[in-house]
Amino acid sequence: MTVILPHHQGNRRLTRNRRGGVLAIVVWGIALLSIVVAATQIVTFRTAAMGAKNLERVQARWAARAGVEQVIAVLGAEAEDPNTTDAIALTRTLEDVAQGQIETGSWSISHVLEGVEYLGPMDESAKLNINSLVSTDYELLELEGMSLDVIDAIVDWRDEDDEVSLMGAEEDFYLNRNLAYTPRNADVKSLAELELVAGVWPEDLRGGDHRLTNSFDPNETISGWGEYLTAYTYSTGALQTGEPKFRIDGAETEDVAAYFGISNQQATELLEFSTSSENVQLESLIAQNIGGSANSSGLPSRRTGRSSAGSNSDSAMPFTDEQYRVILDEGWIGELTERRPGRINVNTATQKALEVVFSFDPSLAEDVISLRNSRSGGITSIMDLLEAGRITPELLGAVGHRLTTQGTVFSITSRGTSQFGDIETAMFVVVDRSTLPIQIMEYREE
Repeated sequence: MTVILPHHQGNRRLTRNRRGGVLAIVVWGIALLSIVVAATQIVTFRTAAMGAKNLERVQARWAARAGVEQVIAVLGAEAEDPNTTDAIALTRTLEDVAQGQIETGSWSISHVLEGVEYLGPMDESAKLNINSLVSTDYELLELEGMSLDVIDAIVDWRDEDDEVSLMGAEEDFYLNRNLAYTPRNADVKSLAELELVAGVWPEDLRGGDHRLTNSFDPNETISGWGEYLTAYTYSTGALQTGEPKFRIDGAETEDVAAYFGISNQQATELLEFSTSSENVQLESLIAQNIGGSANSSGLPSRRTGRSSAGSNSDSAMPFTDEQYRVILDEGWIGELTERRPGRINVNTATQKALEVVFSFDPSLAEDVISLRNSRSGGITSIMDLLEAGRITPELLGAVGHRLTTQGTVFSITSRGTSQFGDIETAMFVVVDRSTLPIQIMEYREE
């Protein structure tokens, strides 16, 4: 039986159905809106968090940069007014600015040598320059893991010819292995370049210093060759202030005598020595048996005003130790602009590096370290090494051209931390203070 509702009751049911549908739509709309709002909040929160992290990253970066700028300022000031009586004054000043802060962050600069961390930038002259290696030089065998074939391969990489050393590798070796490069046939530009050389493996070169920034992974104790080698340092005929040294070979006798405050006869002997062979080293003058202990008062150096404690008469007399100091500090043989592989700084060098230089008697490295530790101002001239006892003028004359008492190239590993200490960044900057303004040789950020 069909029941027919009154018209008004059907309308009420229809209305209720419509209201239910509208309510469902509203509920769904609210749910969707809630999801959109929640998603928007999440995205906004993440964006804000990323923005905060980016801000902290910027703060950390500029804190690291501030540390780099502090070091550059100190190096520039010292280059303008060098302390010739204290060879380690610069090191102490650099330690003083190794840590600091600005309004939005702080920085810390340090380096590691022989497993010990030191405040301040690394004096690259504390290391052996790989570009000083020659084909007959096997001193690097002192480094753990180094072999004759690697040394010969490095020599072949650097030398200008295509003749293969005894165990080395030239162009054909690299081409036969389908490598996209051949030997540079010139000086190595950076330590990382050595990894292109046949037989050089990253683990041997880097050890625990994975990024070659003079810092080591605390979880590793392996020392790589990079701890003792550098490719950055060089020397030219310039004083610490950047002014040119006095070129001896080719000069007039009277000019040599006037410049160094020595006699004409001494100047003549010095000139004859400077042209005695094609590759004569000025430092070998120490071993020429023309030095002595004369004490007569002489004229001062024309450049520095330091007394050379000699005689300006024409009579022949031996060079004094002080005359040797002035000649070695201010004199030069060869083109003043010629770039030669850098020397090792006896005030900052590691014992291992010194043992390589004194490979004929590695124990002399201990004598050098004892001497520098006994002097509050360090070693101010290589002539001071004669005070070590067992180092004779003949030995010093043989290795003196590889030694210096001041560094000119520094690598700065500056770590910046943001204001709240949550973000840290690092900069690795290599600077050369031999000219003003300070030159940046390499720049990396992490």
